[in-house]
Amino acid sequence: MPDNFNLLCFRAAKSSCSRMEASVILPILKKKLAFLSGGKDRRSGLILTIPLCLEQTSMDELSVTLDYLLSIPSEKCKARGFTVIVDGRKSQWNVVKTVVLMLQNVVPAEVSLVCVVKPDEFWDKKVTHFCFWKEKDRLGFEVILVSANKLTRYIEPCQLTEDFGGTLTYDHMDWLNKRLVFEKFTKESTSLLDELALINNGSDKGNQQERERSIDLNFLPSVDPETVLQTGHELLSELQQRRFNGSDGGVSWSPMDDELLAQPQVMKLLDSLREQYTRYQEVCRQRSKRTQLEEIQQKVMQVVNWLEGPGSEQLRTQWGIGDSIRASQALQQKHEEIESQHSEWFAVYVELNQQIAALLNAGDEEDLVELKALQQQLSDVCYRQASQLEFRQNLLQAALEFHSVAQDLSQQLDGLLGMLCVDVAPADGASIQQTLKLLEEKLKSVDLGLQGLREKGQSLLDQISNQASWAYGKDVTIENKENVDHIQGVMEDMQLRKQRCEDMVDVRRLKMLQMVQLFKCEEDAAQVWKYL
Repeated sequence: MPDNFNLLCFRAAKSSCSRMEASVILPILKKKLAFLSGGKDRRSGLILTIPLCLEQTSMDELSVTLDYLLSIPSEKCKARGFTVIVDGRKSQWNVVKTVVLMLQNVVPAEVSLVCVVKPDEFWDKKVTHFCFWKEKDRLGFEVILVSANKLTRYIEPCQLTEDFGGTLTYDHMDWLNKRLVFEKFTKESTSLLDELALINNGSDKGNQQERERSIDLNFLPSVDPETVLQTGHELLSELQQRRFNGSDGGVSWSPMDDELLAQPQVMKLLDSLREQYTRYQEVCRQRSKRTQLEEIQQKVMQVVNWLEGPGSEQLRTQWGIGDSIRASQALQQKHEEIESQHSEWFAVYVELNQQIAALLNAGDEEDLVELKALQQQLSDVCYRQASQLEFRQNLLQAALEFHSVAQDLSQQLDGLLGMLCVDVAPADGASIQQTLKLLEEKLKSVDLGLQGLREKGQSLLDQISNQASWAYGKDVTIENKENVDHIQGVMEDMQLRKQRCEDMVDVRRLKMLQMVQLFKCEEDAAQVWKYL
């Protein structure tokens, strides 16, 4: 059952492709029904040996074996013809005759000579019943009966295996194993070459989108190119160091030697593989570079879109400066939260900038323009946003200082007003002078406070008037009128309060001066009375 199955597999393989594979009929080949030892006849034709045995030989399996063996040599080698050695020493005459006649159908054009090795003491009478030499024209080749010790008349001893008294060493299992490796490498490398060529050619044709689609669809080969190349190098080394059919000593000729194009074929496949694999690696490098560039571009746009979108929107909605120290501090805390969110994106910017710089140092000329444009776009957006954050922070700090000065001035005015609202009942002129001096000092302090408030207010107004547009490349009106009105209103209110306090100080000063004069008159009157 297994043999029939292998025969069916072989016939299916033979009908579907012109190249037979040893792996399909491996159980049959292991039986060594026929083999190419690597020897040559005197015409440089290959020697095909059919070692018949005592057991019944399956003609179907023998036919399969011969078909496979005859598919190995080149056409040039086949043109020289084959010398077939049919070893019938352990077989019956009718089996030998059947094999010889079968050669007529299997390889009639390629067979030049058939040497039937006969037993020393048998077949003599039976030969007269079938003279092969009379059938030469019908068979298409010459058939001779010869004993093993006389086979050297037709073939040199160095071209015969030890079974026929020769010196040629042949290891069938070693040859078969090498043959399997050779066929596996040939099959895998040929398939891999087709795949790599498809990928490489697809990357060279069409526009960018078509190239990328072609690469995506056929990007990964079915087998690892490194593994196939390593197998090929090992096989080539084996071919170069010793004969394919495996003999470490003696002179031998192998059916897988240069004559059969094994070594040149492996070298040619390796050269083609290296060439296509180099191109494939370049395609992979370009694709990896393009993928990396696209990822960077995508991340850049994420940063830009957030900064120009939600980031800018956060700053646009935070335009107030507060109406007190507490309100300004609350706005500063809110601004710190906004800065914290921006810091995460600025960290991405730093990382992206480093990646772009690395690509610029090792990038190709065609990528430099695109990379520099991305770097410039990213830097411009981030620097503008950082400047706006800094501007907003400085504005809030200035507003906090303004409100702090305004609060101090308001407390000073409240203290001065408290003094002015209290009736003064001085005991003498000296205490009145002391009170007047204190009022003058407080009024001077208020003047300095109001001057400082005006300076802080004007600085804050200048910052507001110089405020840049929050949107990039667009003129957006910022609602600053409320801030300006608030600053001016605080300064005007403080000016009015200071003016009222000055008026009250003037009145208090006049009254106290009158009291001083009154005390002076009383002192003078007392002095006159004392004198009188």
